[in-house]
Amino acid sequence: MRAGKLYLIPSFLNEPDPSLIPEQTKNIVNNLHIFMVEDARSARRFLRAIGYPHSFDTRATLYELNKHGAPDCDKMFALVKRGNSAGLISEAGCPCVADPGAELVAYAHRHRIEVVPLIGPSAVLLALMASGLNGQSFCFAGYLPIKEPERSRKIREIESAARNGTTQIFMETPYRAQKIFEELLRTLKPDTRLCVAANLTLPGQYVFTTTVAAWKNESTNLNKQYCMFLLG
Repeated sequence: MRAGKLYLIPSFLNEPDPSLIPEQTKNIVNNLHIFMVEDARSARRFLRAIGYPHSFDTRATLYELNKHGAPDCDKMFALVKRGNSAGLISEAGCPCVADPGAELVAYAHRHRIEVVPLIGPSAVLLALMASGLNGQSFCFAGYLPIKEPERSRKIREIESAARNGTTQIFMETPYRAQKIFEELLRTLKPDTRLCVAANLTLPGQYVFTTTVAAWKNESTNLNKQYCMFLLG
């Protein structure tokens, strides 16, 4: 029997907006009955928003994947090997980017299961596209360290790489975005170019790139906003 496939399903970056998910992606997802998800509640909310037609009680099985791995990974892939395709749903944006899904995908490759990435929102690429910074050479650094002095050291490290021509991209949670922004203005060199991409795909999205020196003359409040930062 031919094995099923593992589909990588992008979800909303912020608030639910079904128009952000292409019809082809919706059609594939709506024919799946097995999912590996970060959080079952938010995954159900996403599936309902895109018009998922099946009952979560009788027709859909959701296995939870977290930073400690997937205890039901073997169970789910046993079903896939018997010909049932499955989907991996990220908490926000594209699977396996700043989330634990990569281990699941690596498992699929080890067992010769076809992995199919689907089209949908990607905060990393949307921010890079709108930044005006180098799109030929870039690096995604994920989240900065929470504690000092590791965080300041990391900021200087990625600034050095950015000034050598490789755009550096990193993200922050809404509750720390303003604090990180203020630290960037204190730590970075005045002529380093900094892009702030906030609330991507939301009606009030904001993307602006200028030098650190110029940012200091702006009145900017990023508190409780979903932010991507880019250095160039």
